[in-house]
Amino acid sequence: MAACRVKQELGGLAQTMAGTQDASVAQWRRAAYGFGDFGFNLYWTTVSFFILYFYTDVVGLSGTTAGLIFLLAMLWDGLTDPVMGYLAQRTRTRWGTYRPYFLFGAIPLALSLVLLFHNPVLEGPALIASVLLAHMLFRTAYTAVNVPYGALSARITRSTKVRNSLSAWRISFATLGSALVAYSTLRLVEQFGQGDASRGFLLTAVLYGCLSIPVFLTLFLTVREPPQPATEANFASPRQAFAGLLRNKPFLVMAGATVLATLGGVLASKTLVYYFKYVLGDGTAVGTAFAASSITILLAAPLWAFITTRTSKRFVWRAGALISISASLLLYFNPFEVVPVVVGIAALAAVGSAAGHLTFWSALPDTVEYGEMRNRRRDESVTFGVMGFIQKASYGLAAALAGLLLDLIGYSANEVQDRSTLHSIKASMSLLPAGFIALAFLMIGRYRLDQVAHGRILSIIQRRASRATAT
Repeated sequence: MAACRVKQELGGLAQTMAGTQDASVAQWRRAAYGFGDFGFNLYWTTVSFFILYFYTDVVGLSGTTAGLIFLLAMLWDGLTDPVMGYLAQRTRTRWGTYRPYFLFGAIPLALSLVLLFHNPVLEGPALIASVLLAHMLFRTAYTAVNVPYGALSARITRSTKVRNSLSAWRISFATLGSALVAYSTLRLVEQFGQGDASRGFLLTAVLYGCLSIPVFLTLFLTVREPPQPATEANFASPRQAFAGLLRNKPFLVMAGATVLATLGGVLASKTLVYYFKYVLGDGTAVGTAFAASSITILLAAPLWAFITTRTSKRFVWRAGALISISASLLLYFNPFEVVPVVVGIAALAAVGSAAGHLTFWSALPDTVEYGEMRNRRRDESVTFGVMGFIQKASYGLAAALAGLLLDLIGYSANEVQDRSTLHSIKASMSLLPAGFIALAFLMIGRYRLDQVAHGRILSIIQRRASRATAT
């Protein structure tokens, strides 16, 4: 009885704190924060969906070489994420801790995308080195803006309800950006290139870079950072911060599930363009599938956000995983290999993806408070930085695996593929991803940081802060 009473009291305190936080973050500011992900997805979606294709079918690299370049660049990106997080959290300016990076990083990031999609007139090792360097520069510029953006979500509020709202806004704008890029990219390449794909990709990159700059300036001007938390002044060394993450069980569970889900999702998206081009015979139609997926995520995210308030983040993530697995199996056994049917199945898979995206960005800030409770120190930027490394290393590994599989199954760029190669492409984008996501489903079952548990953590942190103020 006493335990139940204490639990209720702690839950009431957490709700009171959450209500205060809700009032302090106006809805339009939540939307303004989410708008930033529109700009980021002009970059992320372009590179995610089309860089491997650009490398193999435009630059002329082998699948294995293209995949390894992507892997090395993502590993570099991942290594710089914790470093960037460590530096960003220690930044002090009159504009705040994280906001200056949106102002000063917007133009370098746009230029780096243009360089990434520049096809150098080189051959052999010089070509490979040039492409790799351009990719690493892009990843560095992206990290310098994106890591502060992610960490800002933990700074804006400690309310899990507001974080659900921020996550929903992020997904909404991210999917709009993703849909725009997915549907338009190959069409813009044809329009700008007029038969020259290299020129088409370069001018498309210029357009996306120009569109992104006003987004990041808007983010800088509209989003506000609350005062620095008292626990953040207790800075840790990198070794202490990383050791603290190893004691953060919810973070570790999320990390494991993220690796598996990323492997499945990226492998599917990387091979889908080849499936449309060589199996369905309509390469540009893959943009329709990507756009349909993005719009579906946009429509499904609010529903999943509502379900999350009635259940838990763990339930929603696992429910979404089951939908994604079902869609992957349906895609493999689909007897109607025509564009409309495949687009419909891709949209079904996106319903599951929406659940994963929503819960990931909502749950990750909660793990910051768990670490703060355990370590008596708030390491939000390092948490986001390390998770960024995990995501991007997994992403690079999946891209390398996709490129390796293309060579192993006998793929030849811009040529007619034999029947076994076509079947292997289909399996690579359906059965393998389903297996990885099934493992992620099992992993996320170990995530125990629900709303009640998070409320208890907030109450502990609040009591400590009150005692520190009193002394």
